[in-house]
Amino acid sequence: MSQQKISAGQRQQMIAEAAYFRAERRGFAGGDAVRDWCEAEAEIDAQSREAEDEQLVERVQEILETASRTLAALRRKATRLSKDARAEWQKDVDTLAVLRTTLRPQLAELRKQGEHASQQLREQAAKIRGEIADVVQRLGGESRH
Repeated sequence: MSQQKISAGQRQQMIAEAAYFRAERRGFAGGDAVRDWCEAEAEIDAQSREAEDEQLVERVQEILETASRTLAALRRKATRLSKDARAEWQKDVDTLAVLRTTLRPQLAELRKQGEHASQQLREQAAKIRGEIADVVQRLGGESRH
């Protein structure tokens, strides 16, 4: 899992490349450089959010796996303890098992919400960036008159 954040300079370079490739796909004919940039920015930001969402889910998954391993180890250790000590340990083992069991559906819900929320944010951001590009294009056209 990579937890490396991209710098502002790297982000700008990625956006510039994505905007260039948008213009290239249409043969550099027509289109609007501002719109290309805004759409590329939305694309790069969405990819970045998706990567961050995936990293969060991976971290929660790692916690769940660690809890499962710890639970198994504690259960093995509890079998070697005296009856009184085993009863005390069993409470903690049961608590850990409940936490692990509770975490699994929450992880599934987090994945589900993450996908839905990310999609909504991408759609809203694309709409706003499109509106900004339209306004910038209109302002640019008006300044030439």
